[in-house]
Amino acid sequence: MAQSTAADPKPSPSPESKPETRETRDPIERSDEFKSKLTFGIYFTNGAAAYDLNLRHQFGQLTAWIAGFYYPGNSKLLRVGAQYDYRKAWFHFVPTVEVATSKAVTGSLYSELGAGKTFAIAGVSRTNLKAFFDLFWDPSESVQLGIGHKLSSYNRIQAYTIFDVRLHTGQQNTHVLWRHKLNANNGITFDGVFKSGHADSGKFIRDAGIGVYYDRPKWFWKVYYDPHVNFSSHTMVRTGIGIKF
Repeated sequence: MAQSTAADPKPSPSPESKPETRETRDPIERSDEFKSKLTFGIYFTNGAAAYDLNLRHQFGQLTAWIAGFYYPGNSKLLRVGAQYDYRKAWFHFVPTVEVATSKAVTGSLYSELGAGKTFAIAGVSRTNLKAFFDLFWDPSESVQLGIGHKLSSYNRIQAYTIFDVRLHTGQQNTHVLWRHKLNANNGITFDGVFKSGHADSGKFIRDAGIGVYYDRPKWFWKVYYDPHVNFSSHTMVRTGIGIKF
């Protein structure tokens, strides 16, 4: 992080006083420090719309959330979940668990390994195979492997594959993600995905989707185009807007 220098010399602080500090990072770089986030999403599939509202809050290294999903005339459910964020030297480890009113339970372990700007990505995910509306959009019974590189304190690029290792579907999603600071108050992330594997019908598919996440210091919006969503025959367009506080 670049440090600013004062034009005039200042006396050394006394033992009782604290040195004056100045925040040198741009507002968009500090936006990840907000403890709470409220997101409202609308998902469009075959002319119908589903709605999702998610409230999450960070308690130190622990983040918890509660969310509600509603698909008019079809299904509705509540979800609660939590994740723990552990960082030490070259090791970043994030275990996550989520349960739904449909009695579905899912858990995952995610890690980033590396002390420098380049790091390895490894993870695993499992569910209890109970039916629920999958809001993860990638195979749930899976292993994740990839690599990332930090271009700056905000900018980064990542490439990883999430592939099924339990249900013998051959399903896998490969993501290439680029996060970029446009200026002091705006950031953008592009998430391209190539998917392949057996669909619900048994047909082997290959397709690609794209997502855009636009970041502001205190709010954000996102939109995703996802053909063969969850390896079904449907194409989904997901939109969302949220606030940070």
